[in-house]
Amino acid sequence: MITLGIVLAAAVAAFIDWWAVATDRRPIELVAKPLTMGLLVVVAATLGDAAGDVRLWLVVGAACGLIGDIALLGDGESAFMAGLAAFAVGHLAYVIAAVTSDFDLRWAVPGIVFSIALLGVRFLTRILPGAVEHGGPVLGAAVLFYALVISAMVVSAWATTIWIAALGAMLFAVSDWVLGHRRFVGPLPGGRLAIMVPYHLGQALLIIGIAMA
Repeated sequence: MITLGIVLAAAVAAFIDWWAVATDRRPIELVAKPLTMGLLVVVAATLGDAAGDVRLWLVVGAACGLIGDIALLGDGESAFMAGLAAFAVGHLAYVIAAVTSDFDLRWAVPGIVFSIALLGVRFLTRILPGAVEHGGPVLGAAVLFYALVISAMVVSAWATTIWIAALGAMLFAVSDWVLGHRRFVGPLPGGRLAIMVPYHLGQALLIIGIAMA
């Protein structure tokens, strides 16, 4: 019951953050955004009966999301790179959590197809060239590495055979794609709300799916 209450609290915090983003209430966003991921860290630490090593990596993944959120609340290239690094580590932690749970590579095919479609065709043709133009080959290499890590997370989530986790991983990837497009290519419909809604839903479903398996 306590963990369910925390899940509901995280949902309320996420809705408040979405409202703050949609209505440009920055002071509220500065509180609601990290609060949402902070509550999801607690969910990762307490929900379900996940094995100790799986739970550890879920907590690391969620905690890196919190660190990345805090970093991206800042402005400038250094804040973006700090957030990118934190999220990359978080994605890798989720990969390890998936691999150390029940894992069947035969189920990875939909994740591979999704990654090729979203992070392959769209990423290579638009976001990567934009990143190179924006910050040179170093930034381009960092963004490329990040895209590969995202793809690994999606594929490994599908391989768990846990459809909730797979859906969460795909939503998380969509959020990252929208963020990259907005930063290096141009605006998309929905503004920053198109980043935050799939991001929070993706993180929550990924954590809940693996923790409850």
